[in-house]
Amino acid sequence: MAAVPPDDFRCPISLELMTDPVILATGQTFDRVSIQRWLDSGQVRCPMTKQMLYDTKLIPNYALRSLINQWAETNGVELKKPEELTRSRPPKVTSKKLQLPPREEVQTSVVEALVKQMSQGGMVERREAVRQIRGLTNEGQEAKLCIAEAAAIPLVVKCLTCGDPQTEEHAFGALLNLSVDDDWKVGLIAEGALEKIVQALEEGSMETRVLAAVLLTSLAIVDVNKATIGSSPDAIPALVKLLVYGNLRGKKDATTALYNLCRYHANKARAVAAGIVPALLALLKEGRSDTAERALVVLDLLSTCAEGRAAIGQETAMASLVEQLRTGTNQSKENAAAVLAIICQNSPQATRLVSRAGALEHTKPLLLHGTPRAKRKASALIKCLKDYSP
Repeated sequence: MAAVPPDDFRCPISLELMTDPVILATGQTFDRVSIQRWLDSGQVRCPMTKQMLYDTKLIPNYALRSLINQWAETNGVELKKPEELTRSRPPKVTSKKLQLPPREEVQTSVVEALVKQMSQGGMVERREAVRQIRGLTNEGQEAKLCIAEAAAIPLVVKCLTCGDPQTEEHAFGALLNLSVDDDWKVGLIAEGALEKIVQALEEGSMETRVLAAVLLTSLAIVDVNKATIGSSPDAIPALVKLLVYGNLRGKKDATTALYNLCRYHANKARAVAAGIVPALLALLKEGRSDTAERALVVLDLLSTCAEGRAAIGQETAMASLVEQLRTGTNQSKENAAAVLAIICQNSPQATRLVSRAGALEHTKPLLLHGTPRAKRKASALIKCLKDYSP
């Protein structure tokens, strides 16, 4: 019987297993080929939230792609290559519903007028100006350069925490659209966007905080930004707070952002100091397989630093990881074994706790039925447990 993918791995449009998950400006994730077909057919609203799409750039969701690839390997599912999926893509149909200025007609004077409206107008005028700027950020590099040269970006950044939900949404949408290109990712940080994004992450509504996490995920794809964001004293703690107190979507997006940031080694210790380990362990106890798998991927990253191993190597953490070996999904079992193996290789005390929790019994099945990676991790863990002498 064929393995059934977790709901989070299915595209909301096609309901099929995603092979190239991407994030839309609204923060929703779709399979690239499905959402591109949706956009090419002339649709101008997000198929999930029904929000108007003033920008249509797609941001790769690397963390989710990694989880899907691991699940597919574990369950013997062969994923189609992205190029195979796009061969039958229908020709693009120009939308008649959304009338945005063509690139060649974007004039500096237009942007300058919008800048004046943002700086001098009331809330309604400012909201409309930011909305139009958001639309222009989808018109190509010439339009983006025009916006930058007119000093519009700092004004858009200020709108991230203006207190009006619609204006904040448009501001985040504009910056998210700009952040698609690596050069702009660095440029936005240079424009002072990080401080306002973190403020929104700390003080905004739940929707604003989710958008802030999505934008940080995009910005953190560039290595230099990983370091810059991590060195901010409040960025990682704010994401950990969202991980603890956010709604389901907030927790997922916070996990993705923290995953990207913790791929930079120095940020691992910062995340541990901010309390990420207890927050991730709490996700394991919630009993949701999708969030548990995400949490274990991050714990696997954290186990490669001394601070992470020390935090994970506590008795309650060991018990939670062993429980994942017993009751988790195949992917959760594999990642739990990976974490336990490296913890036990570095701590006799942790090995004792894991042994007492019955890890040996629950690890052996991975040697028979696991992926090649799962078998390697299970073998390493079993060796630690057998070498342990009470």
